[in-house]
Amino acid sequence: MKPNKPKIYPVIFKPMLKAMCKPACEPAGKPARKPARKPALKRAGVATAMAAYGFFASGVLASSAVVASAVAANAVVASAVVLSQLATSPVAVAQAQDFAEFKKRNQQQFSQFKQDQEKAFAEFVARWQQAEADYIQQLREHWSDAKVSNKTQWVKYSDDQRQRTTVDYETDTVTVEILDAGAGSGAKGTADTESAVNEALRQVRELGSTKLSTAVSQDPIHISAGMNFSNVRSSARMQGQSVLPAQFTQVSKQQAQVERRADRTVVKVKLPPAAGNDRASRMLPLAKAYAAQAGLSPALVMAIIHTESSFNPLARSPIPAFGLMQIVPTSAGRDITEYMHGEQQLLSADYLYDPDQNVQAGTIYLHLLNNRYFKDVRDTESRLYLAIAAYNTGPGNVSKAIANSNKLADATRVANRMTARQIYDRLMANLPATETKNYLRKVTSRQKYYQEEFNL
Repeated sequence: MKPNKPKIYPVIFKPMLKAMCKPACEPAGKPARKPARKPALKRAGVATAMAAYGFFASGVLASSAVVASAVAANAVVASAVVLSQLATSPVAVAQAQDFAEFKKRNQQQFSQFKQDQEKAFAEFVARWQQAEADYIQQLREHWSDAKVSNKTQWVKYSDDQRQRTTVDYETDTVTVEILDAGAGSGAKGTADTESAVNEALRQVRELGSTKLSTAVSQDPIHISAGMNFSNVRSSARMQGQSVLPAQFTQVSKQQAQVERRADRTVVKVKLPPAAGNDRASRMLPLAKAYAAQAGLSPALVMAIIHTESSFNPLARSPIPAFGLMQIVPTSAGRDITEYMHGEQQLLSADYLYDPDQNVQAGTIYLHLLNNRYFKDVRDTESRLYLAIAAYNTGPGNVSKAIANSNKLADATRVANRMTARQIYDRLMANLPATETKNYLRKVTSRQKYYQEEFNL
């Protein structure tokens, strides 16, 4: 026997449903018969029955709702009473006090951590700037125009500080200056020109074998500032690359330009045009890899590196900022480390001189400017202009140039009512520093260059 199927409709509907489905339920092969129209009285009876069932069902549902509401209300009241009793119990009061004390202690610890961090950042800047100032003061005993390394120039002095070699990565020029005997102490003398040229050429050739790690670890300012050199000494790229590629340092006397000045002999050597392209090509794999991770154009990353340092891996500035993309540890470095490690940390100069780590950090900061600070600017080209300018001068200054307000929300609202060209023009008109205006112009121009020349 087959089990009885459960009834899924009320008995009162059965005759009606049977009549309704009868034509569709006729056995196969038999023509469907048109159902006879029931007399009006029977039709009315069915309708009355349906209405009666509907009224009954609605009454049951309404009664159920009333009961459910009453039960829910009683449950709420009961829960409130229980919670009230629990909240006022001695155990609950003690736990609340413990949590309040924990929260207060945690806030105090976090506040102390922030204070310690700010202090460490300030001490780092003071230590670096003092070391640089002290070294420049020493140099002035011999050099009236004392200078040190910067964003686009690497400067090295001899141990007795009477020779100075400057590699200018922006102009692809090496300049060697040799003071005359007695220069700097009031005595007069004349250096032998032939000897000066030979010494200058020797200095240029030496650059081809001077590793980046050596250049960093032997820098007097780095040493005086107490810099840790473990990272640069363990970096394969810092150990493997030289200040200049060896093939560009094999120069002859015919390439040397000699100039006599009051207290020195100056020898300049112009490097071949291929030197600049070689430096760019060395950085291209890094730009591609980290741009892909950050969702950026590699041409943009190359343009930023070019504008920031002319591909000088030893770049630094008095702020201080370090490396190819000129990362400032105390500003951009905070955002970068929070993104990478979940907390703000102080990126050391030792860390930032490494090309791999520097380009990774720089692309992360570009990503944050483009996708966090100005993420609500809808037009991608407009957002790019804002991010480029902010990389140089900071988001607050860019916001003020756009909306006359330091609030990013105000800048976003104004930017979304403007075209990309209007935003570019307003930045060029309102940015306070000429440096930032030139920066925006150079980066946008160089981005197009790298897109075309390097097929990026």
